[in-house]
Amino acid sequence: MNRSTRPPLPPGVLRAVVRPRSADVPHAVISAEVWHTEWARPLLERLELRTVIADERLSCERVLDTLAAQSVAFVCEELPVSGLAAMTWAARRTEALRRDDPLLGVVFMVEDPRALDPRALGPLVRTLSPGDTDLPDFLAEVQRVRHEFHWELRNRRPVTPPAREAVAPLARWTGTVPNFNVKHPSMLLPYALLSARTRREVYCEISPQEALLFVADSVGRGGPAAAVAGVFSTLRQDVDRLNTALGSRLRLHLDHADDHEVIQAACEAGFDSVMVDGSGRTLHQNVLFTNAATELARRYGVLVEGEIGSIDGAGLRKWNKTTLSDFTRFVEDTDLDLVGAHVGQFHSFDYGFAATRRSLAEVGLMDDRATGDDLHAFAEACARVEKDLTDSGLPGYSAEHRLVAALARRATTEATREATREAKTEATAEATAEGAGPDAGPRLDAVFREARARVPVFQRPLLDALEREWLERRLAKVRRKTELWDEVFATEPAREHRYAAIDHGLVRTLTGVLRGTGRALVVHGGSSISRVDLASLPAHGVARVNFGSGVYADYLEALRAHLPVDLTPGPDAPTGDGTWKHVRRMSYLAEATRDWRSWTDAPPSFVDTFVSRLERCYFAPLRGRTPAEAPGGRS
Repeated sequence: MNRSTRPPLPPGVLRAVVRPRSADVPHAVISAEVWHTEWARPLLERLELRTVIADERLSCERVLDTLAAQSVAFVCEELPVSGLAAMTWAARRTEALRRDDPLLGVVFMVEDPRALDPRALGPLVRTLSPGDTDLPDFLAEVQRVRHEFHWELRNRRPVTPPAREAVAPLARWTGTVPNFNVKHPSMLLPYALLSARTRREVYCEISPQEALLFVADSVGRGGPAAAVAGVFSTLRQDVDRLNTALGSRLRLHLDHADDHEVIQAACEAGFDSVMVDGSGRTLHQNVLFTNAATELARRYGVLVEGEIGSIDGAGLRKWNKTTLSDFTRFVEDTDLDLVGAHVGQFHSFDYGFAATRRSLAEVGLMDDRATGDDLHAFAEACARVEKDLTDSGLPGYSAEHRLVAALARRATTEATREATREAKTEATAEATAEGAGPDAGPRLDAVFREARARVPVFQRPLLDALEREWLERRLAKVRRKTELWDEVFATEPAREHRYAAIDHGLVRTLTGVLRGTGRALVVHGGSSISRVDLASLPAHGVARVNFGSGVYADYLEALRAHLPVDLTPGPDAPTGDGTWKHVRRMSYLAEATRDWRSWTDAPPSFVDTFVSRLERCYFAPLRGRTPAEAPGGRS
């Protein structure tokens, strides 16, 4: 309730300050030296965190050991040294503090902002100096990254449900309908044409993973969830337009969603149904997650599907069919409209949206520190060369040690002055970027160039060794990002040349459990099921069969017959095979179907060919009606 609308309190009763729940407010571990610094304490108090003061009797590490994981937002300590020693000291302290939490924010207090450029520090590490105003932004960044990395943090059960009345969804199981994956928006047109031609409902589905990797234009600072929400809104508009223009009954379904915020985005966009997928977790966790998401979806009048028994394409769970006891308990403990189960089928696409969010967050952290000359990589290179010099027996006062320290000081302090000037005015920033400003600080290549012109010849190899170490560390970051992209696109869908062995006895048993409850069974992995097995599912009372990779392969095949192109990755592909295959396919689809929204009145010939294949291979086997003794559905 807004403070201005609260009823007045009785005389003499003081109003309590409304604050967030204590459990939801993170900790900040502050060293005593920082806390008692006159200018630093007000900046830290302004964050309104639960503050724990560490001193010589209770070090920051011991405080972190006593607090729950991920409950500490950041640690703030004093930086007692400067120059190259400061970079080495900060790296060592960061590693020690992050022993149990690699995403812990670390702040080092410095009296002089020129002492160390924060860009020389690692991800989620910064300095705090007098006059700083962006500490709240740093705290928000730490929380945002943790939000992307930790599924549990972003999927806590809401304290209060959304402010709207629950709406009962309309659900009538009058037959087995197909549910086709949307790997590209242009696939909506043939699905709508199929619905208009057969005069039946046709569902089309998209998972958060597919929305992000196949449809989303970009992932800005809003993150993957915001990008996916934008895709949902656009798809809803396209489906409504096609239904109006063609008289089709195309329905929109969210597939394999394991994030509350993604499920809510689909509900707000107007999806007809959502799949709440907690199947990758224990049965108890699955029930808790499913019930919380169902409560959310009910307030939008959206059909809800859950899944018990994970249908993945690799690992031990591939062979673990849904057991009757787990299925029965899951049905009894949840309030679902549709239930998916593992009855022997398999997927050929990775729906791991949570893993993709972590990968993208890691890429973002490296990008934040790899801009420009990548001072962070240079600081690491300096520290490594310093160690090599020490290990080789050179004393700390040697000319070689002094040279490396001078280069580090020159690069970081000049970069700090340059960054300060850039922040003053846009004109000064442009002049600095072009190197034309009168006070423009040097880039690292200029630092090396100046040093080569001044140092004795016998020290030139040391400069080259430092530069090599710097460049190798930058290259290592790029290689790591390439590995992450290959992991994201490693399971690019492809046509399966084998079929699953459907356990028809299990299907009959599971539909028997649902009989009389108004719920129905959904079978995923339709592309892995033979035509004979598909034809038997309507008689078992299955409500939907989901088709994914096979339909996508058919669409590409039909399109390539219309506009031939070789999509096979060559031996000289600039990225990994999976990534390059995805890049090639998406580039081809974007170019070949860029005006697909104008095809409604006169679709290209390949669209009609594809619709005919959909009807013949996927729709025709499911034309049987559900048996008379099956329930009519929920209302």
